[in-house]
Amino acid sequence: MKDLPGKTEDGSTLLASVIIPTYNRRAVLQKCLLALAEQTAPPHTYEVVVVDDHSSDDTAAMLDNLEMPYRLVRITMPRRTGPGGARNAGIKAAQAPIIIFLDSDLIPAPTLVASHLAVHEGESRLIGHGPVIHTTDLDHPTATKMKVTDISRAYFATGNVSIRKEHLLAAGLFDEDFVEYGWEDLELGRRLRRLKLKAVPVPEAKGYHYKPALRLFQLPALIERERQRARTAVIYYNKHPEKMVRYSIMLSPFFFWLDRLLHMGNWAEKPGAARLLERLERAGRTGLLRFLVRLITHHAYFEELRHIITPDHPARRWVR
Repeated sequence: MKDLPGKTEDGSTLLASVIIPTYNRRAVLQKCLLALAEQTAPPHTYEVVVVDDHSSDDTAAMLDNLEMPYRLVRITMPRRTGPGGARNAGIKAAQAPIIIFLDSDLIPAPTLVASHLAVHEGESRLIGHGPVIHTTDLDHPTATKMKVTDISRAYFATGNVSIRKEHLLAAGLFDEDFVEYGWEDLELGRRLRRLKLKAVPVPEAKGYHYKPALRLFQLPALIERERQRARTAVIYYNKHPEKMVRYSIMLSPFFFWLDRLLHMGNWAEKPGAARLLERLERAGRTGLLRFLVRLITHHAYFEELRHIITPDHPARRWVR
């Protein structure tokens, strides 16, 4: 049965609910919400549901002072639930038949909402993927051109994606065991595949994902995020012990061997490594700096897998 448009209390017709989970991203979230006020889609056709996952910054004060042309719904979680739990709260509150998920650090192009809506016209069984273009320019994000590295082949990735609410309910929503960073959207994607939905690109629904330029002071947080991603990778595999999942989380002897090769002699833990990174940062050698930081953070991922996949775990045979 085809979903009917939702209605607000004043009788306005809603076609889409834009759901944005957020945690401690006040500045970029504000940019996101302001860009949603500049959409080509009429503001009465969509609502924006912001789910604050127990932020400790001044996100709440910023939201208190916003006046938007669209219907803005604000949900504050009483405790940290992770992005999956926050999105579930948004889905339950959403009043429109089409859900558009955006990350809170993504700045939407003016045509994003209208383009997502257009792709669902006359076709109910699909997932619409908008481009996610990575940028370090928060002031002029739309000036950033799309790069080869921005291309994603994920079936369901929630940075910029649209789907009918009925399919999310049929699949069982996001699994709230994923409290830490990573994999909760891909896990839901595994269940959505069973509904035989078609994933299609929506090229005009561009979103600009803001990622600040790399600074060395961020390294401990980046390492911790990779450790979290390893822990949630094991949760993902436990729920779907399939070859495709195993390779997506790099649970293979080859990747563990490659990690040991790239970290031969534990070079990253030696004082000279820290001095090298500092020199690269001072010299503006951002490409090489990013490469070395990526090696270090990936090593943290594999070290965490080695630690948490115990000898009695079925996946231990893949760990080296």
